[in-house]
Amino acid sequence: MNNADITLISAAATEEGRDETEFFTVGSFTQDGDSYIIRYGENAEIGYESCFVTITIKGETVLIERSAPAPSLLTVEKGKKHHMVYGTPYGDFMMGINAFEVKNDMTSAGGKLYLKYSIDINSDFVSENEINLTVKVNQ
Repeated sequence: MNNADITLISAAATEEGRDETEFFTVGSFTQDGDSYIIRYGENAEIGYESCFVTITIKGETVLIERSAPAPSLLTVEKGKKHHMVYGTPYGDFMMGINAFEVKNDMTSAGGKLYLKYSIDINSDFVSENEINLTVKVNQ
């Protein structure tokens, strides 16, 4: 069901500099109780072609799940650090996600989500990241 316009602006700051990407797609947006679920397909420009991403938002906890061929489940929860196995076509590795800010302004009509978090691999800093996600439900 393609009932929503989705705009995703992501930025990553590393020791080498800052990189920003903007992605627009059409996907699905549903509400399940007090959770919001966004689903869309990736393309080769932003990730892995043939992967689907499901973002589940509940308060200040956000789950970002990517399907095969590069499966992963990222938990972004304000004030907490989560560890996950991150899958790539070249192998899997352990990654830490430490969320500084989660701002959830979703309603049944769509809305905005802002995430700010850091990523480390084997406790070594990799990047500080921001995601600005906007969802507009089509009538």
